[in-house]
Amino acid sequence: MSKSKKWAAAAAIALVLVVPVGVKLARGKQVKDVETEKVVLRAPSPSILASGTLVYESQVTLVPEIIARVNEVLVKEGDAVRKGQLLIRLEDESPRAETLQLQASLRQSELQVERQRVNLEALTVRAKRYAELRRHDLVEPTKYDEMQAQVDLAAVELRTGRETVKQAQAQLRQAQDRLAKTEIHAPIDGKVTLVSIKPGETAVPAAVSIAGSTLMTIADTSSTFAEINVDETDVARLSKGQGVRIVPAAFPDRAFRGRVEQVAMAPKQNPGQSRSYPVRVKLENEGLPFHPGMSCRAEIAVSQSGEAKNPGVPVQAVHYESSEGRDDKTRAFVFVMDNRRAVRRPVEIGLADDTFIEVTRGLKTGETVITGPAKTLRFLSDGEAVRSQDRAEARDSHQKGGKPS
Repeated sequence: MSKSKKWAAAAAIALVLVVPVGVKLARGKQVKDVETEKVVLRAPSPSILASGTLVYESQVTLVPEIIARVNEVLVKEGDAVRKGQLLIRLEDESPRAETLQLQASLRQSELQVERQRVNLEALTVRAKRYAELRRHDLVEPTKYDEMQAQVDLAAVELRTGRETVKQAQAQLRQAQDRLAKTEIHAPIDGKVTLVSIKPGETAVPAAVSIAGSTLMTIADTSSTFAEINVDETDVARLSKGQGVRIVPAAFPDRAFRGRVEQVAMAPKQNPGQSRSYPVRVKLENEGLPFHPGMSCRAEIAVSQSGEAKNPGVPVQAVHYESSEGRDDKTRAFVFVMDNRRAVRRPVEIGLADDTFIEVTRGLKTGETVITGPAKTLRFLSDGEAVRSQDRAEARDSHQKGGKPS
């Protein structure tokens, strides 16, 4: 091989080796734009998230106690009612006729008792005369005994008649009660939230929910509550009086304040789900656009750390690496911006809330931690060159789809 060809081959080999290395070095010197934030003292406020529904303080569902056709519904949904107010009239012809029949039967029984009483008094007088005649041996003993037996029998018949009157009175009271149940009255002051039946339909008393088994619902709207379900792992951190933020699903941009009023002693368990404890929260806001049964989410403030004692960083700034052994603790770290480079820093963490996490060891106030963007943080390595970018500027840049100059 000639000398010139040898030089050409050597140059080609060098080019193959040097170009990838040069490209790698060039990439290594590429500066990445990152979002940063100064480390300051913070006091995280841990909270519990739960879901539930909005309810009124007390709610009563009216159900029929007799089978009857509905004649009148005197209120409509949204009407305010007072305790004792007439709401619904049921057909009363049959109960009324039964009541009249039993009243007549009772009067007949009372007349029968009066006749038996008069008969007993008359027999008693005759028995006294027979006793006087028997003392003078003017009446045979047999006739005297017969007269005494007639008196005793009349007394028994009178007692029987009186018991018959009591039975008729009880039957009449039952009929009057059935007649009274044809008129449905409001059991509490409140507002009609649901009317389930119409005139002409048949009211049917039933233990299960069928057509006609419910008439209407009345609720006391003076106070509103949220009934939420808290997981069993969090219920031990709840106590009466804790502050709660309630966000109805219908108003996702509005939050309402509340206080824990009651924590259930016994859990409820749905098939395929973990146990949860019902928690009753009293809402403090007035003028709430409230509809019972609205779903809502709740954020319960578990505790306040009080005075800030440790540095705090945004939760997205903390990264975790898996432990090697089963008993090893999960190690956390952050990227600190030092001399325009991302420096990996192991940290120990403490309390956290939805926004910030407390760092008990590894950071000092005034240092700068890298908080984003998430795509950059995911592939960021220790020692890489970075350039700090204001978070507002970075957000505008992402929305426009461009890169900062």
